[in-house]
Amino acid sequence: MINNNRQTQLKIIAGALVGLLLMDRLVLTPAIQNWKEQSERIGLLETKVQHGRQVLERATTIREHWSAMLHANLPSDLSTAGNQADKAVGRWAAADNQVTLTSLVPQPQWQQHDEGFDTLEYRVTANGNQASLGRFIYEMETDSIPVNLEELELSTRDPKGGLLTFTGRMTFLHLKEATPKKP
Repeated sequence: MINNNRQTQLKIIAGALVGLLLMDRLVLTPAIQNWKEQSERIGLLETKVQHGRQVLERATTIREHWSAMLHANLPSDLSTAGNQADKAVGRWAAADNQVTLTSLVPQPQWQQHDEGFDTLEYRVTANGNQASLGRFIYEMETDSIPVNLEELELSTRDPKGGLLTFTGRMTFLHLKEATPKKP
């Protein structure tokens, strides 16, 4: 009788252990894994919400910046845009009287881009000292006209490096969409 009772207890204990093992494999482990995945998704969503709030806080500044970009946009007419680009380069050179433009050659047509803008490329050669050419580049970078300095080469024209030649390729930008889309 004691032996039979002991066997029954061992069967119950073995059944309980198998039940606990099955519960761990079928319920607890998947639940813990789902909990971890859900926590990661929540963390990602919290990051996205925080980023969205930051964008909303800066919405006025972003809209003002976009409006300024549209205002400075070059016209789609190549001759008018080229005239504005020529005037801008002249302004940059005139900011320091020691810069002498020796060559200003525009590309004959707009380069079309699928991203919603066109570019007009210019090759520029100018002479001056280091300070005056630095001022020329500064004026170009701070001007409201949309321009990007693509290439720049400085070479010396005298043994002491007092007179430099600036050779560069710059692109002027025209945004195809003149007004922003309404949300």
